[in-house]
Amino acid sequence: MKKNKVRQFREAIPLSIAELARRAGLAPQTVTKMEKGLPTRKYSELKVAKALQKNYEDVFISDKEA
Repeated sequence: MKKNKVRQFREAIPLSIAELARRAGLAPQTVTKMEKGLPTRKYSELKVAKALQKNYEDVFISDKEA
């Protein structure tokens, strides 16, 4: 499981999963996988962080911090 704050930031804006996926240029299933902590590509994670207007490090918690 990969810890992240995607759902927290998405709901704070607020955005639906579909809208965040559209802004990031990804499939909604990819965003759902991220929110569940399932493995996703770093490129996809970077796109989501950019769509949320956050730094990658603020959204995705490194294994060292977890």
